[in-house]
Amino acid sequence: MATYELFSQKLKTINIGLPSFGEDLITQEVETVLVDWQIPAGGNTELINALKVIENAEVEKANHLTIEKILKGEPVLIGMERAQDVIPGMGPRSIFHAGPPLTWERMCPGVQRGVLGAIVFEGWAKDRESALELIKNNEIEFSPNHFHNAVGPMTGIISPSMPVWVVENRAFGNRAYSTLNEGKGVTLWYGDFDESTVERLTWFRDVFGPNVKKALDKQSGTINVFNLVAQGLSMGDEVHVRCQATTALVIKELVPLLAEAGVDGKDIADMVRFMARNNTFSLNLAMAASKSVLDAAHGVPNSTIVTAMTRNGTDFGIRVGGMGNEWFITDAPALDDCLYYAGFSVEDAVADIGDSAIIETVGFGGMTFACAPTIASFVGGGVKDAIELNKQMASIAHGRNKTFAIPNMDFAGSPTGIDIRKVVESRIVPIIDTGVIHKEAGIGQIGAGVARAPISIFEEAVLAMAKTMSTKQ
Repeated sequence: MATYELFSQKLKTINIGLPSFGEDLITQEVETVLVDWQIPAGGNTELINALKVIENAEVEKANHLTIEKILKGEPVLIGMERAQDVIPGMGPRSIFHAGPPLTWERMCPGVQRGVLGAIVFEGWAKDRESALELIKNNEIEFSPNHFHNAVGPMTGIISPSMPVWVVENRAFGNRAYSTLNEGKGVTLWYGDFDESTVERLTWFRDVFGPNVKKALDKQSGTINVFNLVAQGLSMGDEVHVRCQATTALVIKELVPLLAEAGVDGKDIADMVRFMARNNTFSLNLAMAASKSVLDAAHGVPNSTIVTAMTRNGTDFGIRVGGMGNEWFITDAPALDDCLYYAGFSVEDAVADIGDSAIIETVGFGGMTFACAPTIASFVGGGVKDAIELNKQMASIAHGRNKTFAIPNMDFAGSPTGIDIRKVVESRIVPIIDTGVIHKEAGIGQIGAGVARAPISIFEEAVLAMAKTMSTKQ
């Protein structure tokens, strides 16, 4: 083609890089294709080289096996027991908490208050001051829930006599545990306590827990938790911040079992009333189910799939499938992107907190944000914005789980298997739906929204995994 013929044709362009260049051409009616491309890993040479080390068929095979185990997971509710009777490693003066390991001095104010409340509830001390003395005398053992096959939302406090859900992953035989959700008001999970808190926990221990145990002892394993989650997603939940539909489904399953077990009618009425007024009641059960599935999928050599994300208002930690018992830990991020109640701001809030990020890790919550149009405002827009966010989450996941369908996206399966390689390469981090609690006592929840996992923790994991694989070679 002669040069004059080339320049006499209508211009067609492909824009790679900054979209503004292509957008300028489009305004001039030039046919332009915008290619969404950026330098991998932000151009960091060390990270790019690390990614090359862990981009191979061996890792792909390991990731496929990890996802296969997640998809095969079948978490069923088999019982409710006292924490100290079933949770591995829980001693008579143990208090477990959310997130990575913490000393008392490093605990955020909310976790500290939750610990003090648990001590008073257990009867080890009569008030805050005497509870604090026990801690100063090293009479209380602290440990993360995740180290004991357990999870808890927000502060995540679990003490020995609390009743816990017992969920078994029927496909692999392992179990996980979580407490009952306390609901709104002054509660341990929102980092505070008063007489009403202790009364509620006592009712859980003496009435609610034993009655559920009685019902489940007779018909253990009849409730598949992920079946309820899948239905909840189709009914407008994302099963983390919005749990109304899933909670209703849990009530529907439990009530006949309670009646058939001969539980007193007034007790059943009180229990149903409490569950119905607590929109997040099903959260803890879904968390235990997620934990059971991800624990079974953990440990595949060379897997780059995240098998746990957790935070406690001080630290943020992740566990990666192929890195054994190693945890990668950084500072818990401030909750900048949340919607705060009138009169409150990020300056008032405890940093990102709770084991409930296990929900996103298994593939719902923030990974199925588009299922819950009523909370689309959390990301500063409407349903279209939530759908776009879900597309981003799919770009950092290894695959999709068709069990958890997203109606607003033509019933596409939920993004499942967060891959540290894809996070570091794209700079897109997982989002986590969350509540926000105040730093000071007596206030509790002050907002809700989304948290974004810190990119630095995924970078650290990529570098560590590349080093490990290089050493093996």
